[in-house]
Amino acid sequence: MTNQKFKIKKRGMSEVVTTILMVGLVLALIAIVWSVISGLVNDELGKTDACFGNFDKVTINRPYTCYNLTTKEFYFSINVEDISLEKIFIVIGSKGVTNSITLSSTATNITGVTNYPTNSSEVIAPEANHGKTYIYAGLETAPDYIRISPMISGEKCQESDALTDIEPCSSYD
Repeated sequence: MTNQKFKIKKRGMSEVVTTILMVGLVLALIAIVWSVISGLVNDELGKTDACFGNFDKVTINRPYTCYNLTTKEFYFSINVEDISLEKIFIVIGSKGVTNSITLSSTATNITGVTNYPTNSSEVIAPEANHGKTYIYAGLETAPDYIRISPMISGEKCQESDALTDIEPCSSYD
């Protein structure tokens, strides 16, 4: 009889140990999955924090954005409100051709882009609470659209403004 009791106890202990090991394994897996997912979510939230609340703070100044039919130059003006940004990505589309310009917070020479009204070739993105107008040469026809997206704290934000009905400059004279 003692042998039977011992065998029964041994079998019962094995099931208890197996159950405890299974629960421990499940908890360990949950901890691993949680740490991976938590890290990914926190990274993505950190990226969106830079852009969150700044959607309408980098805009196209519509009255000063036009196409000069005579000189074939595109004048575009950008306003920046009370934020500090590193770059502004600009996309200009004209007859199926897309032109990309990147204005940074340091003065650079960008082919075909000059400052208005000085025509100086070293261009820089507007500072906080400022606006600037630029001239883009090289378009044979009026652009179909202009889109801008800022880079804030190392993160490229979504498009903050766009203009699709670009007027000829002569209509402002």
